[in-house]
Amino acid sequence: MSQINNVLTKYFKRIKRNVNNESIIQPAISTDEQEKEEIEIESPSFKRLKLSEDKGSSTSVSPTCSRALESLTISASSQPSSPHSILSKTSSQITSTQSSKSGHKSSPTCARALALLTISARSLTPTTTLSSSIRSSTSTSSPQTTTPLASPINSPPSSTSNRSPPTTALTSPMNSPSSTSTCSTPATALTSSINSPPSASLLPPNERDPCLSPAEAKQFVFLRPYQPDFKFPTVQNRHFCRQWYSIYSWLEYSPTIDRAFCYVCRLLYGSGKIDSWFTVTGFNSWKNAIAKLNNHQSSVTHKQALQTWTDLKKNYNNNSDLLKLIDKQHTKQAAENRAYLVEINEIIELLQQQILTGILNECHRAKYFSVIIDETKDIACHEQVSLVIRFVDEKFNVFEKFIGFERTATMTGEALTDLLIKWLKKSNLNLQNLVGQCYDGASNMRGEYQGVAARLSQIAPLGIYIHCNGHVLNLCLIDVSARVPSVRDTFGVVSSLYKLVEGSVKCHQVFERVQQEAGLKKLTIKEVCETRWTYRLECLKVILLRFNEIITTLEVIEVPDAFLLLNSLLSFDFIFHLFIMMEIYFLTNILSKFLQHSNVSLTDVLAQVKITIDTLKSLQNETEVERIYNEVLKLCNDNGIEPPEKPRTKRIPVRFGGSDDGTAGLNVKDYYRIKIYYVILDNIITSINHKFDENILGVVVLMEKLFLYKECLNEDELHELTQFYSINYDDLKAEQRLYKNQLNDKKMNLSEVTELFLENNFHMALSPMNELLKILWTIPVNSCQCERSFSCLKRLKTYLRNSMGEERLSGIALLNIERNFEINLDQIVTDFIVKKDIKKTIFLNKVLF
Repeated sequence: MSQINNVLTKYFKRIKRNVNNESIIQPAISTDEQEKEEIEIESPSFKRLKLSEDKGSSTSVSPTCSRALESLTISASSQPSSPHSILSKTSSQITSTQSSKSGHKSSPTCARALALLTISARSLTPTTTLSSSIRSSTSTSSPQTTTPLASPINSPPSSTSNRSPPTTALTSPMNSPSSTSTCSTPATALTSSINSPPSASLLPPNERDPCLSPAEAKQFVFLRPYQPDFKFPTVQNRHFCRQWYSIYSWLEYSPTIDRAFCYVCRLLYGSGKIDSWFTVTGFNSWKNAIAKLNNHQSSVTHKQALQTWTDLKKNYNNNSDLLKLIDKQHTKQAAENRAYLVEINEIIELLQQQILTGILNECHRAKYFSVIIDETKDIACHEQVSLVIRFVDEKFNVFEKFIGFERTATMTGEALTDLLIKWLKKSNLNLQNLVGQCYDGASNMRGEYQGVAARLSQIAPLGIYIHCNGHVLNLCLIDVSARVPSVRDTFGVVSSLYKLVEGSVKCHQVFERVQQEAGLKKLTIKEVCETRWTYRLECLKVILLRFNEIITTLEVIEVPDAFLLLNSLLSFDFIFHLFIMMEIYFLTNILSKFLQHSNVSLTDVLAQVKITIDTLKSLQNETEVERIYNEVLKLCNDNGIEPPEKPRTKRIPVRFGGSDDGTAGLNVKDYYRIKIYYVILDNIITSINHKFDENILGVVVLMEKLFLYKECLNEDELHELTQFYSINYDDLKAEQRLYKNQLNDKKMNLSEVTELFLENNFHMALSPMNELLKILWTIPVNSCQCERSFSCLKRLKTYLRNSMGEERLSGIALLNIERNFEINLDQIVTDFIVKKDIKKTIFLNKVLF
């Protein structure tokens, strides 16, 4: 291949010298009408030659080929004849030389190169000279022109009618700005032109060459077979005959590799037992060509392919008008819908602005406010941050208002803090009036130094951080499962049961059939989920309600895991843990539902937590243990489960102390009471006490003592409270005495105190205490409002609407969550009209006429 490039270089240099000597080489004018079609020189054949050279082809150029190409160069430089005559003469020389030398074998690269040069020479247009193209490249003042080449002879008419001819010139590499005026390396420029990819909009005709691949033929399904007509190369005095085109209309020829293919079989390659000779490899046994072609034409697979292709063209021709009409209507409808969508988005934006303006006006009147944020991932895998503000009105009514969603790329504390501050400034909310912030317990939220709470507290010092109490309670229940091994094993069995029964369609159907035969309502086993606060209780309830049906299902299912689970469920130890956790979850579920309310205060939450802890402590007595133990024993007797046995006493090695585990002198009932029942209750009580103490802040305790207790605050406590909130000390001291005289001796909650405050008009007379009571109600308790907005997000941004924009999503979510907000439709219509002048004109004309 390197020798071919050298020859081409010499060839163009000689042409350049002849041009300077006013010796113009005129291209031959073909008499065939189909040779007037234009193609690019960057054909797949050129590219294939270049690729074979780059890949290091082992094919060597024979001495005969070298002498022939040298003869081609001398002839081109000495004779002012056409390239067609030169190449024809050279071809005959190579053929004669081949026949005279018996030891010479023509390589595929040599044959392809000769065929390629022959096609390129015959495809030159008769109206443009090669020398004029070269002159245009050497001139710096004249504009650059492009000289197109003719397409291969006998290209399909349907192909040329559907594609506009390319305009790539033979000398386009020379015309590039990077080339010099002397044109010293034309062969290099030609090589760079070959390496450049073809245009996607103008597909060269040689891209239809059958040697490419059967998959390439599918894009030309409605065109004719590729049948080029030129002087076909001769190998051993035999060559492809152009008369075969008329005999076999399905026949295609590849000038690149000198092989024949079947057009219809290439279209349906892979659909049956189709001969690979006529689809992938190509046929070149010209000696037995007639017999092979007849055999292929009479084969069953060829006939089926031909019939399929005929039916496909027939159906396309019959339905083409209808398809064009449908496509036109679809395009028109899409444009109309897009125009409607713009108007709809404008209306959504106006509604969103009106609601936001109303909410922020109420917040400004309240003065003090708190922020609540939480994040989740939507169906499009985007992190959505939910923004909620909390404030109270003059009558101490609590409002938690959803503001919108904000997308964020990073979840660091710094990024979330910047997002929150940017939104607060955009809403004209004074950060000095921020008195509370509530988030979950993630490290990016509650981090001591880099968390959102710590960063925001530096800017808004009054904004005390509250860890969401709903999350706190859920963490307490998870801690019990992690700290007590027997509880962890129990929930492991429950999780395995869920995966076996609900994770398989067949097992689930067996469970449903068992319930139906028993005449019971169909229930499903719930998953043990750590993020759903009340889901564990529902999971255990289903197991106890359908315990017999679950046992029957496991007996029917014939899988190895079913037998292991059956043995685990049919044990006193599992059922005893099930009953204990049910007792705990029933009590904590009441607290969890209470913590989800938005109109509760932090003092109410702490009071309810204390009640729950006291109730759990009341279960730590022998009467409750005896009741639970007997219920478990009854269920075991009904199902034929063996009575409990005390586990083997574990001896501690002497090197670690040498004592036992403390169960040596205990009977079975005492073992379950001391080592299991009391241990579980002690862990849950300790965890609740410890985690909820984090939300008991000193300033909150002082305000609680100020409003809920008969005893007055001392001077130190008053100083601490007034300095933190910048309140006048003397005014607060005087108002405290007046307020305490109206309190009863019995203990009151904050709601009752607020009613007393309003009945005596203290909210109008006692200014410092009125502000402190507002602040106490404004401090958030939980982030449940954000969790509710996530449920709305799942309903709005679904699989079919996962590309919804952020502004539209936030607007629709606000309209859905704050749907009780009274909207002024007249104002919406007015704002919609005045946004654009054309709308003003249209609506004004309708009003006047």
